[in-house]
Amino acid sequence: MNDTVIDTIEKLQTQGLEALKQAQAAQAAAVNSFREIVSNATSNLPGAQGLRNIPTVISQVNELNSSFAVKLIEQQNEYVTQLVSLLKSAQTAPTEGTTDKA
Repeated sequence: MNDTVIDTIEKLQTQGLEALKQAQAAQAAAVNSFREIVSNATSNLPGAQGLRNIPTVISQVNELNSSFAVKLIEQQNEYVTQLVSLLKSAQTAPTEGTTDKA
């Protein structure tokens, strides 16, 4: 039964990642279209140079988000490892009120 549950979870995770990739691809295409429109519309406008900093800011925010995501996953992994350790020790600990009568 455990293998079935693990297989199901793995399939759901794979499907979730694929759906996320597709959504991200669609979003990237939309941002690219928007970028082209803005670039064409503002190429001759005064003050349009300020818009050129947007990719740098987005890149910096992306780096911060990536770093945060890694730290979050590491913290969650540590937490789950602690819980599993506690649960395993509970399985091997004698239950209260039981005595070993030989």
